[in-house]
Amino acid sequence: MDSKDWKSFFLVCAEILGRGNSVAAQSDSWCSWTTFARLNEDAGYWISGLPKQEEIADAGIADGGTWGQPFRYSDLAHVLIPRNFYWESISENGFKSGVRKQDIDAVALRLQELKINHRLTDLVLEIKLY
Repeated sequence: MDSKDWKSFFLVCAEILGRGNSVAAQSDSWCSWTTFARLNEDAGYWISGLPKQEEIADAGIADGGTWGQPFRYSDLAHVLIPRNFYWESISENGFKSGVRKQDIDAVALRLQELKINHRLTDLVLEIKLY
């Protein structure tokens, strides 16, 4: 995966899955990801909506957007997009929750057309580089 492929991947996700938000209840999309640097530290993952189109730059995901901080494409090691994601919210009107479906089959089809390597299962679409 080079920067061009990553940018194309995220643009496809933004187009098909919708606008991401860091709060699941307010997000059209959801994913988890890690970096090579993070794998070397604690093997942790971040979770959030996918970046919005305007946050997707040539060399990485922009600072201060949906993901909160910049991520260079060259450091991305693993991105997972679940077929479904759970959300919940608590407000003056009470507790609400639900499940949103993500059309990862449509994403996979577009990635195939672009010749971007990925894996599609019953549960997730993923790009894994380690």
